[in-house]
Amino acid sequence: MMTRQLIGGALALCLSVADACAQEVPPPDPTDAVEMIELMLGRVPSRYDTPLAAMQGLGDLYVRLLDGARADAPGDLGLWILLGDVALRSADAGLTQSYAADLLPLYRQDPEAVLAALSDAPWLAASACHHLSAYFGSEDRPEEDRAPFLEAERARIADALPGPAAETCLTALATPR
Repeated sequence: MMTRQLIGGALALCLSVADACAQEVPPPDPTDAVEMIELMLGRVPSRYDTPLAAMQGLGDLYVRLLDGARADAPGDLGLWILLGDVALRSADAGLTQSYAADLLPLYRQDPEAVLAALSDAPWLAASACHHLSAYFGSEDRPEEDRAPFLEAERARIADALPGPAAETCLTALATPR
């Protein structure tokens, strides 16, 4: 019962903050928001009957938020980046590999949008830039592309992110994963 109260309170807080800070951005689907909170707490999301269903649901959430981010759906980019932070903190190898493959192409599609999302939540810069860095040298993606990317994006990142977040991001990008 205490867990449900905690989650309910956290959900209400998240929705009220979202409402107060950005009237033009609709709040997340309440069941998705609860799932994100439960994932952040290290719990199997309660909306699923089995751990296997939860794993498949997480894949569905990932794809839905990524598709929304690609289509510039309000709020989806930030939530997708938050899910990437959860994946990294939970050491979910499959999910972090997916971020390593998907974040750089999304960044290249609209770097200003990605950097704006990170500027709004600078505490996500470390995990997002870790995922960007992991793109290089992973699978068939050449490590040699890291230095030109970093050189081309260094000023944009430094200008867009608050000082410590920019430093953290640039350090992560310079570090092979």
